[in-house]
Amino acid sequence: MLPTVERRSHSDLVTKDGLIRVISTLNALYDAGDIGDSERGAAERWLRDFLYARFGTMDKQSQKQAYEKGDVHTWMLSRGKAAARVSEIRACLGLCAHVRLEMLLVQEKSFSAMAKVLFPNISEARARMKVSAQCGLILEQLSSYYDAQKNRTAPGKNLPDARGCCM
Repeated sequence: MLPTVERRSHSDLVTKDGLIRVISTLNALYDAGDIGDSERGAAERWLRDFLYARFGTMDKQSQKQAYEKGDVHTWMLSRGKAAARVSEIRACLGLCAHVRLEMLLVQEKSFSAMAKVLFPNISEARARMKVSAQCGLILEQLSSYYDAQKNRTAPGKNLPDARGCCM
């Protein structure tokens, strides 16, 4: 399936491995070597949870697990769990990190566009560099958060800090 004419006019597209992809800021960080597979995977996981919690949409093809049919109650419970995960990450990483994740992943803003919003009073080049570094750091923290959650299963391991975050 090809993107619509409207979508093609608004986005920079690239064909990679036979798939048409939007050139995103996340891919720019990855291609530059600023983030690795772990950070990219964490970003995609956070984005799936955010979109499902906010809009109730889910990309079945991006998930490797099998889907079971459910009723409205099971879907709403899973949507609530996704919202809780997003809220917990926002509480652990902070509101500023959450805003940057939304700009980077949901709104798919460029570094220049984020820089204009976040640092309007400094030069564009310097602001762009700051935003790029911040996004890379936040994605590293997000990846570490997910790793800590995975390792949290052992009793007494990774005790929560004052905010209730296990990192």
